Amino acid sequence: MAAQELQPISVPSGLEIALADVMLEEEAGIARFRFVSPALSGEDGLTFAEVADDLMWLCQGLVRPALEQQAWTSAQVVLSVSDQPTEFGIYDPNVVQYFQPFRLDGDECRWEDL
Repeated sequence: MAAQELQPISVPSGLEIALADVMLEEEAGIARFRFVSPALSGEDGLTFAEVADDLMWLCQGLVRPALEQQAWTSAQVVLSVSDQPTEFGIYDPNVVQYFQPFRLDGDECRWEDL
């Protein structure tokens, strides 16, 4: 992932977030969209509360339509955003990561509790 250049997406807060990876886990019925934004790190790094609305916007405006185009039938979606690209499933204490599950309900993304 580090070798490829990630294309930024401007979200409503003004933050630049790039799509780093998509994982469609058919057996588990989970679609994972992994995003990267360096603005999460450092002393002035953004908190989860500051990016939560952007995650909902990404789910509604980018993820849901993309899954519809792929005829994805599962309703479970997990969005994550980190300050740098990471290997899936490997914990790195030096990386800021936020996760949020959603449930697709018709034309809507529904916020799910962790």
